[in-house]
Amino acid sequence: MQRSIVFAMLVAGSTLGSMRPAAAAPNILLIIGDDMGVDTMASYGIGENFPRTAALDDLAANGVRYTNAWSQAICSPTRATIMTGRYGFRTGIGWPVSGVGEEPALPPRPPRPLRASFEGPAMGSGMGRTGSHDVPTPGLNLDEFTLPTALKSDPELGYTTVAIGKWHLADVENGWERHPNRAGFDHFSGLIPGITASYFAWNKVVNGEFYPGVGYTPEDKANDAIEWIDAQGEQPWFMWLAFNLPHTPLHLPPDGNWQNDYSALDRDGIADEDSKAYFNSMIEAMDSQIGRILNSMAPEVRDNTYVIFIGDNGTIGRWISPPYHSDRAKSTIYEGGINVPLIVSGPGAVAGGVSETLVNSSDLFFTILEMSGLDPADVVPGDVVTDSVSFLPTLTDPDGPSPREWIYADVFLGGFEGVASANYAIRDERYKLLRHEGIEEFYDLSADPYENHDLLKGSMADAERSAYLALRERVLALRASD
Repeated sequence: MQRSIVFAMLVAGSTLGSMRPAAAAPNILLIIGDDMGVDTMASYGIGENFPRTAALDDLAANGVRYTNAWSQAICSPTRATIMTGRYGFRTGIGWPVSGVGEEPALPPRPPRPLRASFEGPAMGSGMGRTGSHDVPTPGLNLDEFTLPTALKSDPELGYTTVAIGKWHLADVENGWERHPNRAGFDHFSGLIPGITASYFAWNKVVNGEFYPGVGYTPEDKANDAIEWIDAQGEQPWFMWLAFNLPHTPLHLPPDGNWQNDYSALDRDGIADEDSKAYFNSMIEAMDSQIGRILNSMAPEVRDNTYVIFIGDNGTIGRWISPPYHSDRAKSTIYEGGINVPLIVSGPGAVAGGVSETLVNSSDLFFTILEMSGLDPADVVPGDVVTDSVSFLPTLTDPDGPSPREWIYADVFLGGFEGVASANYAIRDERYKLLRHEGIEEFYDLSADPYENHDLLKGSMADAERSAYLALRERVLALRASD
């Protein structure tokens, strides 16, 4: 699609000029990275051989970085928790959504297509690779009360909403290419499936219509984001911006996207010994595009914008950095699979703040509502069970008490029928209980943050046993609450 056509649709899709409040509510930009644990960013100080991330480092310098943030173990479940404020066992999304709809043939690829490099063997949970199992995982049910719907519940605030980039919550039952709009977004521009076969030729969807996408996908997403933000004028807005980077297929991004020098890498093939370098170059490409978007905003718009960055799950085992274990990475409920970067800047945020508060990806639902000025208790229907807890107070008081006493995550194949056999984890400020492939494990994260010593395999002190029993009772009560 020509950019002029995209821009015309962006302007037509906005509600510029209507419902402008006298004092504009803040804008909210949610950015989601794909397959990025805390080991991928130098600012977290875990691991080695970091890419450069100038834009995200600047975001952390001007906002709050969270060290105990949990996503879900894999992509679709995390997105569902953010959209609904509900854990996977409530939405039935515990694994990447399947049920693929029909799409046109891909547009021609570049003359020198890059060879894809995929994730290889099972990713560590004993469940196998995405798409390799016969049990289908449904998309997000159309009955779910969603974040964009909640933001538009008060017309006086006047929020416009857009989703750009990776979706991965759609299936044939909920509308496939039409699902982002059905879920409540005024405008959608991006990719419906979870994986693109090429970052240089793809099927782009704009409000339910397919168009041939050519160029470089991350640059295209950034272009759409910049144009849409500019079209809103003084209208308050919420943007869901989901990059596919640094998810496979591995590739070397075009010149101008790097922050280190990757000119020695081969554009036409990916050598195994250099795979981490390709992975790092993709993170740098995402960061460079984030920088473009943030730098495009007028100062008064940027000052009135909350920016949230979160990883959707931990790093793939092949590229995860020690001291994490390669078999305890993405798709598992170990720390390497669910401890992700979360950085938030915006009005009132403490510059350079670091918070150890417990945060779950579901908490973004209530936090974003409170950022907009909405009270979740007034907005969410009374018959909807939510798990979200706002962490907005920690932006101005990073060292203050955690709004949560515990956080939870799970991963399971299929829909609701897969919940009974789910792998799950729950932790409080110090201890973590998990069930992996039917076996319980228990860790003291304050002394053993990389889960090397299972306390259930030895004699426990009274305090440890009490903590274990308390977490066990809590998770049983939680999973019986739906």
